[in-house]
Amino acid sequence: MRSHYYDGSKMSLRKHAGQPSLPFGEGWLPTPARPVRSKSKLMFVLKPSTPMGLIMHGDAMHHAANQNTRDAYPAHLLHMSLLCMEQFDEPPMALIEATRMVAATLHARPVPVTLDSSGLFGGKRHLALYRAKGNPVVNQFAQMLRSALSRHNLPSYRMADATPHVTLIYGCGRIETMPVERNYAWIAGEFMLVYSHYGETRHEEFGRWSFDPNAPAYPALPQQLRMPI
Repeated sequence: MRSHYYDGSKMSLRKHAGQPSLPFGEGWLPTPARPVRSKSKLMFVLKPSTPMGLIMHGDAMHHAANQNTRDAYPAHLLHMSLLCMEQFDEPPMALIEATRMVAATLHARPVPVTLDSSGLFGGKRHLALYRAKGNPVVNQFAQMLRSALSRHNLPSYRMADATPHVTLIYGCGRIETMPVERNYAWIAGEFMLVYSHYGETRHEEFGRWSFDPNAPAYPALPQQLRMPI
């Protein structure tokens, strides 16, 4: 279905070995601060079905070739981010285990996803697919997940770009958006906890949980009040 910048002028202070501590910071020698690098993310995601992921990837590859830009993201890594737990230098195993226990308690129906438009996200640096009218059930499930984590004092941050989307090309810059002739749509039957290794184009999976078709329905969205004519 097609349906860092490092500023060498910034210094940190380090005490010289064998030198006594003196008032007001005397006896400390300035040394260059370590450059700050981006960290890897622990996050919950939805992934498209394999056939749908391949279609999306193929279309993105074709669009990237015509735009002379970066390659499309691999099909098996395409995802829709729900929540970011935090950023780390390495997988936080204790947090992961606690998070897995909470995720296993969720009882939710499968999540329908539709993508009918493309646009530039992340400060207009990444090309992504999204739905113009939004994916409300995705947002409802993400809120359910966030509430469950919060009740157990676990971190849960909304993604910087709140609109549910699937990024096709990262770091592509200001290119033309990709035409969407037919919607990309699927019903997510599971959600996943993955650790995205920064700069490695790799997801390390730490759990996946199936949705339950027999779970209670998601709350109906409030309808706009209509005035009688």
